[in-house]
Amino acid sequence: MTLLKHIGLQWVCRLLLLLVAVSGIKVRAQELVSYPFEESTLAAQQGSKPGIAKRLNSNPLLEDYDVKFYALDVEVDNHSDQIGGSTTILVEVRKNAFSTLVFELHHALVVERVVVDGTEMSFTHTDDELYINLSTDRDSGTLVTAQVYYSGQSGDGMVMETDDEWGAVVTYTSSEPFYSKDWFPCKQDLTDKADSVHVFITTDYGLIAVSNGIHNATTYFPNGKVRYEWKSNYPIDYYLISIAVADYYEYNLEMQPDGMNTPIFIQNFVYDIPNCLDTYREQINVTIPIMEAFIEHFGPYPFREEKYGHYLWPRGGGMEHQTMTGMGNFEFYLVAHELGHSWFGNYVTCATWQDIWINEGFATFAGYLATEILAPEYADGEREYRFGRALLEPEGTVYVPEEDAHNASRIFSGNLAYNKGMALLYMIRFELQDDAVFYLTLRNFIDRYANGVATGLDFKEVLEETSGMDFTDFFIQWYFGAGYPIYEVTWDQQGSTVTLQSTQTTSSTQTLLFKMSMEYSIFYAGGDTTIRVWHDENVESYEFDFPFVVTGIEIDPNNHVLDGVSEEMKSSLAMENDPLFSIAPNPNHGSFFFSLREENGDETGSQVEVEVLDLTGKTLFRSIYMGCVPFMEYAVELEESVSGIYLVRFHHKNRLEVQKILVK
Repeated sequence: MTLLKHIGLQWVCRLLLLLVAVSGIKVRAQELVSYPFEESTLAAQQGSKPGIAKRLNSNPLLEDYDVKFYALDVEVDNHSDQIGGSTTILVEVRKNAFSTLVFELHHALVVERVVVDGTEMSFTHTDDELYINLSTDRDSGTLVTAQVYYSGQSGDGMVMETDDEWGAVVTYTSSEPFYSKDWFPCKQDLTDKADSVHVFITTDYGLIAVSNGIHNATTYFPNGKVRYEWKSNYPIDYYLISIAVADYYEYNLEMQPDGMNTPIFIQNFVYDIPNCLDTYREQINVTIPIMEAFIEHFGPYPFREEKYGHYLWPRGGGMEHQTMTGMGNFEFYLVAHELGHSWFGNYVTCATWQDIWINEGFATFAGYLATEILAPEYADGEREYRFGRALLEPEGTVYVPEEDAHNASRIFSGNLAYNKGMALLYMIRFELQDDAVFYLTLRNFIDRYANGVATGLDFKEVLEETSGMDFTDFFIQWYFGAGYPIYEVTWDQQGSTVTLQSTQTTSSTQTLLFKMSMEYSIFYAGGDTTIRVWHDENVESYEFDFPFVVTGIEIDPNNHVLDGVSEEMKSSLAMENDPLFSIAPNPNHGSFFFSLREENGDETGSQVEVEVLDLTGKTLFRSIYMGCVPFMEYAVELEESVSGIYLVRFHHKNRLEVQKILVK
């Protein structure tokens, strides 16, 4: 994309004239640079004010304009978390008689002066808000350029910290969700992406400053300072703008996608410390096959005209700053998760913080997908881990409720936004039963909302259009609803007829039923087979013909569904791995004894039905034993038998157990 496509020729000409008018103003020991600016049936479930969490600040004056461009020109080092310089913001007015321009800016930062369209303006800075009083009202559609000169102590969004592992000192920003205002004046509204951004960082000679987009130039000054100039011409949300300053070493890669003439530049900054690059080199190099996998499944890398990048920082985990990700390490899953954000979180951003699923659930799925493709031997374990963590939240919803819309710890709940969010996408894939349709859905979603924002319901709409299926119940239950299903299953076999009864309860009273598909594995002496059924009632009964003697049934054998299994149900389905009964001797000559294990017995005695069958299903013995108590042995004698394997079927209370015996 060219710059003129972002801001238009008239904007460039106007801003050039403005900057000529204000050039020569010095705000620090050296002059800081001036430069040209090259809904759905479920809507009610999102609250009475859809999008309430698109921003923290509810000041209605923030709705009166759209941000078009940010230009940061700041001085930062790695000795403190002080910042100084200017931010230039180009906005388009959205109402007539526009008289007051409001930005968000941390109260500890001192505003020195404000210039609007070349004229110095009066301002008020209070309670993290900067009010600029315009000398003349502006009409809707008017472009306004404000330059804010400021300095001082940054808030929590920018910190200086030492990396405990390497000893490197780094000053870096981390603005998600509401902390951009801690280090530059801005409008913190997810739905108002800037069309482009420039970030110029002046620091001490010997340090490197990194940011979004392309490193356009480096300027050295005689006073021992150096300025790094970064420019990005892609739309960007406020919290994805970032800087980091440290003693870095640059290590770069290129990735050549099929069908593209120009390779994708992958720019990496590790600490300029012995063995640091050697420690991470191989892990960084894996970025290339991960990106290849994502391009195949999600579509072209969104920021291919600029770069993808990493830089080390002292924080654990990572942060997907657009085109330049902060990384605590380069472990495979972290690299994949953060790269996945390029499509989900950066290119398409959640429209509200309540819809954080669009960012974190999708990126967590991307990390799983990379494992499935590039390290398949770990995929099942990765999925089981994510599902298991999600099960720790029996009352949690993926959609962030209105009362928690500004609670960062709830928004970024690891078990809900990330792990349960990943599980939702995996279960959608399971319901579709067609990977081609699933990944086409993701690509269609990306194409529709590229460079913009989207909600969970926006994804539902694309999903239904692409698949031709109705996912209303799914989103009511899994996205807005709380918890997960819990299954209890019993089964019986009479001749070739198998009867399976499934009872579903749930972990939360908020969601009383999960309507969805379920698989059951049916085990028999010669192997196993899997059947798929549909659950749309709390109690379901299924009957089917099966030509073999069933030795066991397993629910959700491939862990496709986020579900709980009651202890009672585990007992009723467990076979040789956790037997109720013991048989001795085995092998035998057609007669044996069985006994109940102590923990499964009843001191007053209980009823046990015993049946012995051959592998064709023919019954050779059947008897009911009354008053069975633990450890007491009860005899079984076959009148007619030949050498071979037989099945012993025990019916005890709500459990059916099958064991094998060998008759010599």
